[in-house]
Amino acid sequence: MATSTLQWILHYSIVICVVQLSLVVAQQRDEDTHTDVSQGCGNGIPGIPGVPGTNGLQGPVGPKGDSGSPGLNGIPGQKGDRGQGSKGQPGQKGTTGKAGAKGNKGHQGLPGQKGDKGEETQVPQQPRVAFSVAMTESMGLASGDQVVVYDKVYSNDGNGYSTTSGKFRAPVAGKYYFTISGMRYTGHDLHLCMMKNTSQLPCVYVTNSVDTDYGIASNSVIVDLQQGDEVWVKYGPGDAVYNDSSEYATFTGYLMY
Repeated sequence: MATSTLQWILHYSIVICVVQLSLVVAQQRDEDTHTDVSQGCGNGIPGIPGVPGTNGLQGPVGPKGDSGSPGLNGIPGQKGDRGQGSKGQPGQKGTTGKAGAKGNKGHQGLPGQKGDKGEETQVPQQPRVAFSVAMTESMGLASGDQVVVYDKVYSNDGNGYSTTSGKFRAPVAGKYYFTISGMRYTGHDLHLCMMKNTSQLPCVYVTNSVDTDYGIASNSVIVDLQQGDEVWVKYGPGDAVYNDSSEYATFTGYLMY
């Protein structure tokens, strides 16, 4: 076995040598120089590599190299925990912004709870003032301005009318309504006027020229009175007031409010 291997190696070496020699001869021909052909096979076949030696000692630290180019940005890290710092002072109030557009009407809310009962208030009751009077007898011709005294009282709430003076005195201030009526005597005029203190109010008048034996008239007024003001009926010279059981001459008034 060893002999065959040796023979094979020898044969292989001869082939290599012949090839190298041919290359050398060709090169010499090109350069027109003489070459010693015996030098072409001077080198033998390389031997088998030996066993690697042990590692040598570590060499000294080399000089610091140049800085490298910046690397790519890394992936952001996870959000850290919230700090435990104290709350800062409130900032200044900003300016008022423009009003926004009007929103849609909201749904109606539920009914609220029933409120507490309020305190009772006593409304002052308006005093009741009203009177209605009439004459039961006729009044003859007057020699001057006179007060008509009505002797029959139908109503006198508040006691404002006096059958003695024939005048109504307002017990309270307010707005009052008054009305009078009367019938003339045959052959005489009838002229009656309502009076407020000394100021004349509306009157009634029936002239003697009417082609009837009797004539009747009435009138009314609404007037403001202060407490203590007097309202009465006046008839003047040449006038006469007729009356009988039918009571044509009347005087009525009452407080409206």
